[in-house]
This record gives sequence, structure tokens and C-alpha cells, in this order.
Amino acid sequence: MLPAAGRRDSYDGSLNYRGYYAFYWSSTEIGSGSSFAWYLDFFSSSAGMNGYGRASGLSVRCIAE
Repeated sequence: MLPAAGRRDSYDGSLNYRGYYAFYWSSTEIGSGSSFAWYLDFFSSSAGMNGYGRASGLSVRCIAE
């Protein structure tokens, strides 16, 4: 289970979308030494992978292969 924990805003530290959206960091940067990384997001029945600034507080979960 991956809970919809929302995300922490990098500007003011507020917690947004809790209980509605899930955002989980990937271990993959977007470019070498970048301040951006890939993340998985899901809401209801949709999911996607996008890039976001690493200063934002997204969830991290270890998932065994």
C-alpha cells in the first residue's frame, strides 16, 4: 500500500493534497548533478511520472523487487 500522503511545499513548508494525491520520489535525477528528480504521482485511477525540484518534500518508500 502506498498512502496518499500529499507533498510538502518547498516555499512555505505547507502540506498539500494529503489524502488525495500521492507523490513518491524515484532514485533517478534529471541530468547529472541536477536539482530535479523523477517522481511517481497517482490520484484515484491515474498515475504518472514527472520531474520536480528536489527541495520539495515528497514521500520515499523502499519497495523490494
